[in-house]
Amino acid sequence: MKSISAIIVNWNDKEVTAACIRSLEEQDCGPVEIIVCDNGSTDGSVEFLKSTFPHVHLIENENNLGFGPALNRGLEVARGDHLIFLNNDLVLAPDCLRQLSLALDSSLWIGGIVPKILFDNKPGRINSFGVDIHYTGIACPHMFDAVDSPNMKPYETACGGIFMFPRSIYEETQGFDPDLFLYHEDHDLSWRIRLLGYRIETCPKAVMSHQYKFNKGVFKYYSSEKNRLVLLLKNYRWKTLLLIAPALLAVEMAQWAHAITNGWFLLKLKSYFEIVVGLPDTLKKRTQIQSTRQVNDREITGLHEDRLQLSGIKHPMLENWLSPFLEWYGERIRKWI
Repeated sequence: MKSISAIIVNWNDKEVTAACIRSLEEQDCGPVEIIVCDNGSTDGSVEFLKSTFPHVHLIENENNLGFGPALNRGLEVARGDHLIFLNNDLVLAPDCLRQLSLALDSSLWIGGIVPKILFDNKPGRINSFGVDIHYTGIACPHMFDAVDSPNMKPYETACGGIFMFPRSIYEETQGFDPDLFLYHEDHDLSWRIRLLGYRIETCPKAVMSHQYKFNKGVFKYYSSEKNRLVLLLKNYRWKTLLLIAPALLAVEMAQWAHAITNGWFLLKLKSYFEIVVGLPDTLKKRTQIQSTRQVNDREITGLHEDRLQLSGIKHPMLENWLSPFLEWYGERIRKWI
């Protein structure tokens, strides 16, 4: 079996991270290189992790770099043939990494393998099994809160969320976009992997449990929405962006309504400002991505959803206006993509 490196990001959450590390130590695939990237924790995490897990490779960042940039630091030193990044609030079943690694080796064209993630506090309920992506870039866990079943089959997904990938994919993609501080960094990497012609598939035999907490904080909306627009600018062709522009405008109108009524409209303005300031770098990345892509947007959007569904969010405007319009519009532009 190929060697495996697992990278975890910790930020002021030492006990939760410890549970994740212990589950990695109990994997039946043999020794796993465990790398923890601490993002400037102030709760004594560094001292605790050093004393409790002296064999773990601990990277000490002076401040909070964000999720993707911290993972990149771990990827730079990882020695495994297969690489996996983990949220620190995940606990892996003992055979999880072995199942992921075997599935990853089943085809040269698999660029990532996704586990089945269950709620830790809802026995038999699924947190995610891959990620559903709307053509406007909005992401939602696939099979959220569905009943688990032993008869689930692998399928190709547009986005991994958490996934294992071979070292060769890291070398081709150079990992996560360092300018995506938090949210959509996994979506962006998945998209770029698919643009290179690889598939991302699920593995129902690989199971993790997740201490899921739905975050309704305004920073999440601000960072997620900013990064969503950036990854669309980087990864879609100009023609596709023009075709979906009316749908993007509808989503922005809904986001503005939410921002105004929930007190984050200044952050929404800030996100536009930061997108404009970062546009030269975004366009440079876009040029590189578009020059190496191997598949067209029709193939990419073949796994994208027309109807918008958001886990944990229900609102009359979403259900009665926005989602039906996006579905109607998406169905009509697909033949032109």
